[in-house]
Amino acid sequence: MLTPNHVVTTARAVLVAGALTAATLMLGPWPGLEEVFGLSDKAAHAIAFGGLLAVSFLAFPRMRRNDLAIAAVMLGAAVEVAQLFTADRSASFSDLFADAAGVGVVYLCSQIESVRALARKQGGTTFSDIAAQDRRRGVRRLSPVIKAVFAPPVQPAEAERPANFAGRASRHFPSRRA
Repeated sequence: MLTPNHVVTTARAVLVAGALTAATLMLGPWPGLEEVFGLSDKAAHAIAFGGLLAVSFLAFPRMRRNDLAIAAVMLGAAVEVAQLFTADRSASFSDLFADAAGVGVVYLCSQIESVRALARKQGGTTFSDIAAQDRRRGVRRLSPVIKAVFAPPVQPAEAERPANFAGRASRHFPSRRA
């Protein structure tokens, strides 16, 4: 019987094969091969990296989509850097932007289901309220430098208030020794 684990395993094999094929075609001595299929160079880059990202969503279901999208763009940047060291190819920022555009389209399409689920479950709630209720997100911790530079003004009542539990408890429950 077909299980989700079979789909994940197959997607991982397809991802490896697709990444090797894309790297071979982008780094090999066949410039202009995409024109055989009626594609421009930029369209081929966008389709290749968008397709790799879509397959990686299936291949790694426990990884965050943000991380996979960043990894796909980094792979595109690595291919462009590798093209600097080939004789037949040249690196270009426009190819990297095409890679990022393909990744962006697939990533935004993947977010549609999340928005649909929110619309079904919490349709009348604002996004900021939904984010505040999200238990996965902790309170954002600020670095000590940011705390020092942007420290909120200290209120007089807060300055007198003991910082630890024992100090606060001793104010409410004074010692009976006299």
